[in-house]
Amino acid sequence: MRLLLLFALLFPLGLRAQFMYVLDQSIPVQDESGTSLAMPWAGGLNASQYNTMDLNFDNQDDLVIFDRMADKVVTFINDNNTYRYAPEYEAFFPEEITNWLLLRDHNCDGLKDIFTGDQLGIKVFTNLSTPEEGLGWEQFMFYAGVDAKSPVILTEGFSSQKINLQLQFDDLPAIIDADGDGDLDIFSIRFFGNGTIEFHQNMSMERYATCDSLDFKRNTIIWGGVTECSCGEFAFNEEACVTAGGGRTKHAGGKSLLALDVDGNATLDMVISEAECSNLSLLTNTSSDVFNPSINTSGDFPTADPAEINFYPAAYYEDVDFDGKKDLIVGCNIYTREYFDTDFRQSNWFYKNTGSSNSPSFTLQQNNFLQDQMIDVGDNAVPAFADMDADGDYDMLISLHSTDATSGFASAIYYYENIGTAEAPSFKLVSNDFLEFRSASFYNLKIQFTDMNNDQKLDLVFTATPFSTRITRLYYILNTGTGAVELSRNNLQSTDFTMAYSENVLVTDVNQDGLKDLLHGNDIGALEYWKNTGSANSPTFALEDEDYLNISSSLLRQNLTAAVSDLTGDGRTDLILGDQTGTLRIISNFRDAENANDAVSDIIYNPILETHRAHNLGGRIWPTVINLFKTNRPVIVVGNTLGGIAVLRNDNTEALPENPVISIYPNPAAKENSITIRMDRPGYVHTFTSLGQQLSDPLLLQADESFTFKIPQGVSPGVYIFRFIIEGRVFARRVVIH
Repeated sequence: MRLLLLFALLFPLGLRAQFMYVLDQSIPVQDESGTSLAMPWAGGLNASQYNTMDLNFDNQDDLVIFDRMADKVVTFINDNNTYRYAPEYEAFFPEEITNWLLLRDHNCDGLKDIFTGDQLGIKVFTNLSTPEEGLGWEQFMFYAGVDAKSPVILTEGFSSQKINLQLQFDDLPAIIDADGDGDLDIFSIRFFGNGTIEFHQNMSMERYATCDSLDFKRNTIIWGGVTECSCGEFAFNEEACVTAGGGRTKHAGGKSLLALDVDGNATLDMVISEAECSNLSLLTNTSSDVFNPSINTSGDFPTADPAEINFYPAAYYEDVDFDGKKDLIVGCNIYTREYFDTDFRQSNWFYKNTGSSNSPSFTLQQNNFLQDQMIDVGDNAVPAFADMDADGDYDMLISLHSTDATSGFASAIYYYENIGTAEAPSFKLVSNDFLEFRSASFYNLKIQFTDMNNDQKLDLVFTATPFSTRITRLYYILNTGTGAVELSRNNLQSTDFTMAYSENVLVTDVNQDGLKDLLHGNDIGALEYWKNTGSANSPTFALEDEDYLNISSSLLRQNLTAAVSDLTGDGRTDLILGDQTGTLRIISNFRDAENANDAVSDIIYNPILETHRAHNLGGRIWPTVINLFKTNRPVIVVGNTLGGIAVLRNDNTEALPENPVISIYPNPAAKENSITIRMDRPGYVHTFTSLGQQLSDPLLLQADESFTFKIPQGVSPGVYIFRFIIEGRVFARRVVIH
């Protein structure tokens, strides 16, 4: 009994030990011009909110970004005035951060604290970091009466009662010492009613002569007498908005605020934007009294080269170029893709402060800040690999959801050629419109490679949504090449399998009958198994199991994705799952598993914590598996909703032996049965009689995948030669058929 108990306790630990990975950033990548990217595997950026703080205690500000579309903190270290992606610091930020993140020092100890969103208002986490203990946080609890605490900021209303400082879901407040007394005040958009600005004064200094109490009082609900009416249109002096229908303007969409002194006159001005707008507006304040501002004008901001992002731009004021002066960064603040004409490849506008700290002047430098140094194809990056040019190494293709307005909003495929070797990959972008998919009128494109018709050639399989029908369907293009992959959209074939827009499908042989089945992650979080009841040349799919491995519907698991491969070289196939949380789960030997209870997710090594943990790889993720380094264990490559890619390399790998490992079983084999062939690296196989007569054309076999070889009809008992061509060398195995 004790042995059984010990086994039960150690079994999950043993599973995790098999699946231990590091985030590998070593593979070089070049853009189309041949310029090397500084941090290609940083994972992309979409809806980025910018903050700075010292992460590694070297007295230099590093960069902390919260990307709203992935619900993810992204950290960059200042390395000699150059940013370096440092994912190991992301684990130290509280999981409760959601919707928005502003780092501000609320207790004047020189350490920046966390302000973030909550359904009930604003949460605060106090920074307790030390060089000895590292980064650490503690949630601030607010006094709400005798023996009562509130997890969110309270503010004193006009009735002198404490109420939640409530925000709309899409709102971003401005947090700054507005009255110059040393404590932090808050500007927010009025929760109920028209689009006016509330000013919540922090009374900590006035009441306690200390800045750390976060004791707020609502000073006004219409700061500056301004009401935002529509994009770039405002009513001043507490006048009502004039609408076309004569009705009242309501706070329908989210709004963002940034308070700063734009014109150097020692008064706070306000930059405001709205979710349905593409521009920032500047409300110029001519009064030095923050309690009695005077605002009568508005205009696009910045004045020169005003920001224009479809949709919902938001502004941040941080020094990002290491010159000691705060710059302006404008990002897209939407929660999810709502419109096609949003180009997420250019969603980070950097305006350098060419003036002074007291009187800034903003000059546009680029609209793809940081993004130009990483693989960032936009959003919903789905990677796939194949040896496209038959040179013995794997090339990388990445599909994306849809592109910018100049490309007609259609999906596209980026093609990165491997210009390195099978052992040391190096990628260069050679096309951002492989097969000219931009003209195919598809969006929501998600690609994969598999042998669809059992001719031992990798075909291009994908799901996509045509603009004409808005129905997402499974398609494929057969590979007609004899060496290099040859694909043509003229050979596009459609299946009868349709799915919801947000769903995902993996094409794989689940029951090992030689036909490609489907693992379908549906829109309620369940994993379905659809069996191929047709043939290799005419696939038809029928639902076999609506909650495969007991993975049923779940509100906590959406956008379910899957990949299958032998991750550990033990001859058994594992199942890798992803979802909207950005974390991977692995089910060992999934075909023999009864459920997903033993799935492991603490698989990515954190060098600071010296342990393996789950890690958000970028919100909605799409995993695939490929042997990029020619080792005994493949890598997991993950695409994400931010348009970027991460590479997970097993941290217990060895180079493949000089000679390939080839297994053929059973041997001897009955002629009415099949033979299973497995190799540790890709290659071709064809069969001959003992007299040299060829029985089959060369067949392409992928590494670490079991191939079922069906013995041809009419074969006589005897000895047959299986001839393998692997890495330009020839190997032979004798098989007895009886």
